[in-house]
Amino acid sequence: MDIKAVILDFGGTLSDGALDWEPYHETIRSFLLSHGYSMPMKDLKKSLRGAIAHLNRVRAKGKEMHFEDVYALFLEDMGVQYDREMLEYLHDNFRNHYNTHFYPCAESVLQELSSKYKVALLSNTMSDQPRRLIESAGLTKYFDVIYCSRELGVRKPNKAAFKVVLNELKVNPGETVHVGDSVEADMYGARDSGITGVWVKTPDQPLWNGHAISSICDLPWFLETL
Repeated sequence: MDIKAVILDFGGTLSDGALDWEPYHETIRSFLLSHGYSMPMKDLKKSLRGAIAHLNRVRAKGKEMHFEDVYALFLEDMGVQYDREMLEYLHDNFRNHYNTHFYPCAESVLQELSSKYKVALLSNTMSDQPRRLIESAGLTKYFDVIYCSRELGVRKPNKAAFKVVLNELKVNPGETVHVGDSVEADMYGARDSGITGVWVKTPDQPLWNGHAISSICDLPWFLETL
């Protein structure tokens, strides 16, 4: 296979992370209280679940929302009179409580990939967190293209998301590899777009009989075997 481009997922592929929910909820409640809105935690969580449920319905159609739009629904449900500054605070609060770290080999892998191929990031997220983390870690130089699904309005496995990246890189599907940890979003999306998928093995995923590696650390040498 004559590989010209590699598209990478972010969470579960280049990095690992999770949201610490209880402190996160507490900071939101304290913030709203400082603006004159007092409410039981159970009501706050219920409203937030409702906003996330709406987000998931949108995502089930292959589309994506912005963090700010999701949290506007959350605030509206609680009767909070909000402005752009409040939404920006909530997004910053989310970024601060989503604990993420890059895998130790991430930079060396990116350095090697960028010396041989065009490299893109395609991450499913309503936040801009992946882009910000890449910038703060000084890794932007290894990417030709960086996209978060919030910027596209569509998300993997929607073929439209992959098409945007292919067009930006000016490559064909048959000369492109996509690497990710989600079988449904990454592998099925790549397959349906005519792109070769390489799965980063992850527990509790659907069956995948295609190419697979144990971690992103194995990617450079694995691409040499394709």
